[in-house]
Amino acid sequence: MKLHITEKAVKEAVVPEGKKSFLIFDTEQTGFAVQKTATGNMSFVVLYRNEFKKQRQEKLGGVGEISSNAARALARAFLANLKEKNQGLPRGRMVQAPTMDEFFFKTFLPKVKIESRSYETHASIYRNHIQAEFGQRRMNEVDGDEIVDFAGRLREKQVSGGRWAKSSTRTLSEGTVKRILILVRHIFNEAIRTKSTNVKENPTHAIQLTTVRKIVGKFLTRGQLKALLKAAEESQNADLPDIIRVMGATGLRRDNVLAMRWSWFDEARATLSVPAEEDKAKKGFVLHLSAGVLAILRGRLEASESEWVFPNPKTGKPYHSCRNAWVTAREAAGLPSLRMHDLRHTYASMMLDSGSDIVDVQHALGHTQLKTTAGYLHLTEGRKRHNANAAAQATGLFA
Repeated sequence: MKLHITEKAVKEAVVPEGKKSFLIFDTEQTGFAVQKTATGNMSFVVLYRNEFKKQRQEKLGGVGEISSNAARALARAFLANLKEKNQGLPRGRMVQAPTMDEFFFKTFLPKVKIESRSYETHASIYRNHIQAEFGQRRMNEVDGDEIVDFAGRLREKQVSGGRWAKSSTRTLSEGTVKRILILVRHIFNEAIRTKSTNVKENPTHAIQLTTVRKIVGKFLTRGQLKALLKAAEESQNADLPDIIRVMGATGLRRDNVLAMRWSWFDEARATLSVPAEEDKAKKGFVLHLSAGVLAILRGRLEASESEWVFPNPKTGKPYHSCRNAWVTAREAAGLPSLRMHDLRHTYASMMLDSGSDIVDVQHALGHTQLKTTAGYLHLTEGRKRHNANAAAQATGLFA
């Protein structure tokens, strides 16, 4: 089958009856095709002949992971490089660096997909903010002045490109600008490590990026936690109180608590081992449990007939989010904007306030980098200053 390959066109193409898969060839670029299986899986591929004249096929990326235009550009670049190689170019010729599109979709993004859960976020940031600027540029041609100029224009860029009336006057936040620039820096760093790219310098070093994040959210007091738990105990969801207790006393992310399996729990050692595939950083970590959490898990284990710690009684599978029960409880507790993730922030700040070392907090939260945890230090220092000011004001010495 031949057609102009677009996402819509290949989705509508039907695999011939009796075949497990077939190839859809592009009418624009020779050698560029989509392989579609009977189960609906689709991949962009490039077909070529090797030095022994044998036909070969190489996957460029999944349909939906990269755009058809980006895949076509990769195929074109691949075949052009292959043609140069077959023509026997002299050894002294300088290797041409890839375009950022070629490197991002062919090398960087597949590696991120293996090593981190931030794959979709990276892809979204790249497509929305970076691709139009640098996608077709050779990576060794981008200089520091261009990065400085790009950073300046990002700070003036409208949210959603100004498409929505509600946000038409808003520009990208400083945090968003930093995330975009940090991604550009990571792309160039990875290109430098990949020696075949011929990229020797990182132009983003022309700007200074501070990477200690600002912690956004609520930090609950003991009284607010008590009110939240009381409201949860009145919920129609009988699991919500224990879910809140475990989240608030371990600092685990919501998804880790809701998807928790008994296979993670080591009762004898009083630990919980979060596997790499369930860890945001794809590393996995071991959490040492407090006596209170240990008692909850032991009690639930005795009564459990499921592989999950918190199975939804309606489906027998983990809860998706507990959103309805959570919203009802937080409203009843007088905390209308509270997020479940704020329990994690509260746990971290209370650990530091209780005298825990920042490295202990890092390990408890499963952070791979200490600078991620360092954001909580600024919070506790601010709280200490607030308490000091309140105490000084109470003395009346400065009235």
